[in-house]
Amino acid sequence: MLLRDSLEVSADPNLSTTSPDPVHILSSSMGKHICITDHKAVVREKVGDWVFEYTAGSFFQNNNSVLVPLTDHVRDAIFSAFHSASAESERPTHLVDAYCGAGLFAITLSPHFNTVVGIELSVDSIRSATRNAQLNNIPVAKCTFRAGDAADIFATVGEFPADHTVLVIDPPRKGCDDNFIRQLLGFRCKTVVYVSCNVHTQARDVGVILKATENEESGRKYVLESLRGFDLFPQTAHVESVAVLRLV
Repeated sequence: MLLRDSLEVSADPNLSTTSPDPVHILSSSMGKHICITDHKAVVREKVGDWVFEYTAGSFFQNNNSVLVPLTDHVRDAIFSAFHSASAESERPTHLVDAYCGAGLFAITLSPHFNTVVGIELSVDSIRSATRNAQLNNIPVAKCTFRAGDAADIFATVGEFPADHTVLVIDPPRKGCDDNFIRQLLGFRCKTVVYVSCNVHTQARDVGVILKATENEESGRKYVLESLRGFDLFPQTAHVESVAVLRLV
């Protein structure tokens, strides 16, 4: 059984069927909530000023009321170390959103980066994320979504400058596999933001990352800078957790 809340979008005769719908037109036409029960139907919702569409049977964060505080915290946590004038030259310019799904983090964080890439194994998710970037008028030159190969998922962003790149990961409940963590360690970006709905697998994976770099000859290692929970699942024992790691 599937019951998903969605915003109904009224048909607008001024919209072309061949061009993306401008976000302001979509926003003005959204006034009615409907219930989606078809796994293949399109769900539409707003997160702050951003509009998202995705297939009802696919993954999207389930508690809309907490998504703005969540995405705002991720943004603030990323840039917390770069407020001083001396750190301005070290500010990150590139964002990689792994496990990007419909593009929640890539799109909401896009104003703060020069280049954003979302990586997914699911072709359907790539299609939804690309559509969402169009809906929000984000130019392709700034934000793209690419299908990654599980065996070499970071190959599509190999040209990104590691010291000016942020990696956001939001894996399924099982967490990251060993292969992904090895690639993450090889990619070695300055900041990693690990978003998780399972604090146990998150703690396991973060522990592996920290331990893997603590005794490296280069002297650079990941440290856990902050950890914060968000109550996306009220009246349950589950929590959405955001861990921020820095390479120091």
